[in-house]
Amino acid sequence: MIKLQKEGKGYSTLTSIRGVVKPAFQMAYNEEVVRRNPVDFKLTDVVVNDSQKRISLTEKQQKVWMNFIREDKSYAKYYDEFVVLLGTGMRVSEFCGLTLQDLDFQNRRIRVDHQLIRESGGKYYVEKTKTECGRRFIPMTEDVFQSLQNLLANRKRLKNEVIIDGYSGFLLLDKNDHPKVALHIENEMRWAMKKYRKLYPDAPLPHITPHVFRHTFCTNMANAGMDIKALQYVMGHSDASITLNVYTHASYDHAAEQMAKLVDFPGSSDRQERKMSG
Repeated sequence: MIKLQKEGKGYSTLTSIRGVVKPAFQMAYNEEVVRRNPVDFKLTDVVVNDSQKRISLTEKQQKVWMNFIREDKSYAKYYDEFVVLLGTGMRVSEFCGLTLQDLDFQNRRIRVDHQLIRESGGKYYVEKTKTECGRRFIPMTEDVFQSLQNLLANRKRLKNEVIIDGYSGFLLLDKNDHPKVALHIENEMRWAMKKYRKLYPDAPLPHITPHVFRHTFCTNMANAGMDIKALQYVMGHSDASITLNVYTHASYDHAAEQMAKLVDFPGSSDRQERKMSG
């Protein structure tokens, strides 16, 4: 385990590996094939838990960040990209893989069944979604609909569209007319965050990434009352337990806000007093 972590494997990956290997060795131990179970230990006693807690933005943080992007002269051009990510929960590589054929404006839905990857050597390839759960249609909200229309209207018309593994007409293009990849959008957010922190040091925000947007969308839908199976479908989660995690990690701020509405809603004390006097 120590060797695997030194080679760059994350804590969650090590947890998965241990989860598979431990019961196999336990069975071998029970059958007296081995003298002891070599994986029967607490993982944190052996390796460092370097996994980061999943962050979702509060409603206030979302407004602050999106208002900053919309009003900033340098980063306003990325506003529509951010609206789509925050309003659909797509993985950033799925977003970059969208082609014009994936956008159904008539029925207001987005087809998601592949993602665009660029290797470190610069080679592009399209990876089809590996599981049925990953292949899905995501409804367009009004904001997402408008932002997709904006992206389409501002997209440069190319004489020769780039073709990657049979796919062409990619929605997002970089300055060289190549399809954007995850790194482009990650950099957009990182540069914008750097400027925000410089301008507003007294109003800090969490470190914002495309994955933070995905988790925020999931949390927003959970807080709005979307049932787990529907949310699992929209997110493309292969396991409902991943989606369920969002429910069990509901933010304190949202819980406090909901309690305040239930306990201190306008007129509640008046109605209670009338009930008691009656």
